Amino acid sequence: MPPDSRQKTGVAVNKGQFQKGVSGNPGGRKRQPENVKEMLKAATVPAVKLLIDTVASNTARLDIRIRAAETILDRALGKPAQPIEADINARTTVESNPYAELTTDELRKLARLADDRKT
Repeated sequence: MPPDSRQKTGVAVNKGQFQKGVSGNPGGRKRQPENVKEMLKAATVPAVKLLIDTVASNTARLDIRIRAAETILDRALGKPAQPIEADINARTTVESNPYAELTTDELRKLARLADDRKT
């Protein structure tokens, strides 16, 4: 394959890398047929009714009722935010990161070596 056509189609120039500004999937995701979308949309009302009936059921197992309730709440109100604790002012030390004193070029060489070992 000529080098210029590789850039146009988004084929990886180097292992694991694509040409900047060129999609690795130029055709995009395949579209779902319209009839499938319509079938799924038509099934939403019965699906919601089933969830509501499951929550209200006295004969359904408790874990199934709880899962149905969670699904309803997640869809109606959105999933709750997950807090993340992080110390953004933390300093990396040589003891905790043996690569801290390496230059960018040295890190790139290490990354290439690691990629080569994978193959």
